[in-house]
Amino acid sequence: MSSQGDSRLFHGGPIVTMDDGAPAPEAVVTKADKIHFVGLLEEARTLARPDVTEVDLAGRTLLPGLIDAHSHILWAAKTRGAPVVDVRAETVPTYKALLAKIRRRVAAAKPGEHLIFFGLDAQLHPDMEQPTRAQLDELAPDNPIGIQTSNCHALFMNSRGFEACGINERTETPTGSIIERDETGRPSGKIAEAITWRALEVFYDAWGDDRLSEEFHASIGDFIQNGITTVTEHLYLPHYKAYYLSALKQGLPMPRVAAYQQAVTADMQVEKLNIGDDRLWMAGVKIHADGSPFIGNIWLSEPYLETAITLERMDLKPGHTGSLNYPQDYFEKMARTYFGQGWRMSIHTQGDRTIDMVLDLVEDILTKTPRADHRFRLEHCALMRKDQIERAQKLGVLCSFFINHITHWGAPIEDALFGPERAAHYMPAGSALDAGMRISLHADTPMTDPSCLELMKAATTRLAGDGRCLGESERLDSLSALKAVTIDAAYQIGMEDRLGSIKAGKHADLVILERNPLETPHLELANIGIAATYLAGECVWTNA
Repeated sequence: MSSQGDSRLFHGGPIVTMDDGAPAPEAVVTKADKIHFVGLLEEARTLARPDVTEVDLAGRTLLPGLIDAHSHILWAAKTRGAPVVDVRAETVPTYKALLAKIRRRVAAAKPGEHLIFFGLDAQLHPDMEQPTRAQLDELAPDNPIGIQTSNCHALFMNSRGFEACGINERTETPTGSIIERDETGRPSGKIAEAITWRALEVFYDAWGDDRLSEEFHASIGDFIQNGITTVTEHLYLPHYKAYYLSALKQGLPMPRVAAYQQAVTADMQVEKLNIGDDRLWMAGVKIHADGSPFIGNIWLSEPYLETAITLERMDLKPGHTGSLNYPQDYFEKMARTYFGQGWRMSIHTQGDRTIDMVLDLVEDILTKTPRADHRFRLEHCALMRKDQIERAQKLGVLCSFFINHITHWGAPIEDALFGPERAAHYMPAGSALDAGMRISLHADTPMTDPSCLELMKAATTRLAGDGRCLGESERLDSLSALKAVTIDAAYQIGMEDRLGSIKAGKHADLVILERNPLETPHLELANIGIAATYLAGECVWTNA
């Protein structure tokens, strides 16, 4: 990264600091890897070193580096690039075409080669049927194959796949997991939640480290080229550390990574780490309280609609209200254990009954063991009610919204899953903001691709793919949306004193945009070009 002598002077365009103390300065000076000065150009030139490199913005806009507060930078690498086959609806629009693509890939495979197909989508593949083990055995008799859903929570496998993963009729279903079985107890094809990620690791391991290292380089590039200088790894596993350290050792422009170690039991060892001046640190512990609205395993007070998508493609029963991932006492033991160890908690919550349960627990924990600055986080928050938002705000609980659900799945959310009334307040970012909460927005890559400008567009327009608006009252203004991917996102990961705004002493993580997002029509936000990305004072990407 930058040497101790490197210094840059930015001027010549709008500077959006996200710092109320210096809202519109003329110039910014960086020295080595920190921001040195923010203010008048004349004063900046006086303070700057004689050998300073001047960066003329030429009318473009300088902002703090963007932050995706819930992502999976390494796990995203596992789901992208060969031998993973992309079958998302945006790539393969029908289930019939998806099956044809699987047949072509299987025909070209070597016997025994492990194959994963990523992106099966009950909401967006209009002719989808749930694959069975027998059907997949016909498709691929000689290869372990898995078809992963686009929401990442479920996996369908053939017999070779189950054999490779060591899952059979004698396998006990781990707590927090789903193994669907036939009447004899034999796995019938579908697994979900924690066991899914465990099974996928078998496929990834079969492909070797070289493949993952190459895709990790590509994943790093995806974030950096989108101006994102800080990400999270919300499914951190201890063996991931080696890949991050290797990237840093190679001098790759890896965004700063806030790791949240994944908990499935109450007795894991959480690693305390902070490597390379905030390049990789353990920010907290993550637990899945429930699953995905798109496979039906979230806990609701009102049932799903009864439609072709829910009853046939998702295979739900009439009146389905879902459930928690874990038995409640098991979940509570995990949360109390890691909170008691001093960790900040990040809880995956989608259904409103799940959120009630989590808020009850948080209130009890804080009553018995108060902590002034706990920053308990709820992740995604799809069907959070207004009264729950107000209660969360009183408890100091923060919400990070997976706003891309609206843009990618908005139409089926309204028409097939939950109806207009619930859809109008789905991912209720506006209500949270009105309650005074410091919110964040996220893309949950690999479920959707990394772009904080896409998140801003989604939050300010709430337009589904077919052009309908889901809940005008929940829209954000541009400034609030920008805060949710800069300074407020930094607050949620506990780094507001070092990241998220352009202020002297903070890390010199910056992005230059072709246009000012605060002066760009909401519909055009995602089209703003990224001109350059600076990480720790160094230009790590430019479109020049």
